[in-house]
Amino acid sequence: MKKLLPIAALLIFSLTIFSQQKINTNDLIGYWQPDEESTQLFFWKDVNNKLQVQEISGTSGLPLRIITLKVRYNSIFIKQIFLRNNWVTENVYTFIDKKTLRCVVSGDSAGVLIYTKTK
Repeated sequence: MKKLLPIAALLIFSLTIFSQQKINTNDLIGYWQPDEESTQLFFWKDVNNKLQVQEISGTSGLPLRIITLKVRYNSIFIKQIFLRNNWVTENVYTFIDKKTLRCVVSGDSAGVLIYTKTK
C-alpha cells in the first residue's frame, strides 16, 4: 500500500503536466506579429471549426502558400512556400505563454522568431 501512494501521485502529476502542454487552438485565434521583420500570422477557424492560418510577408506584403498545417500536442507545424522566390520553410511554433509564440524556422531560411499576439 505504501508503494501505491507514490505511484498514484506520480501518475496524477504526469497527467497534469501532459494536459497543460497540449495546445488549445482557440488561444491561437487572432493576429500575431514577429519580433523582427518576417511573416505576420493570422489564425482563425472556418465554418467547420477547423484551424486555418495565413502568413503574409513583412517585406513584400504578399501571402505565402501554406502547404501543411498540423497541430501536435504542444506544437504547431507549418510548411509553406514563398512563391516570389520559391523558398520553402518549415516552422515549428510553441507557446511561451498565451500571448507569445516561439518559432523555429528551417529550410531555405533558418532562425528563431518570437511572435506576440496583438489582437
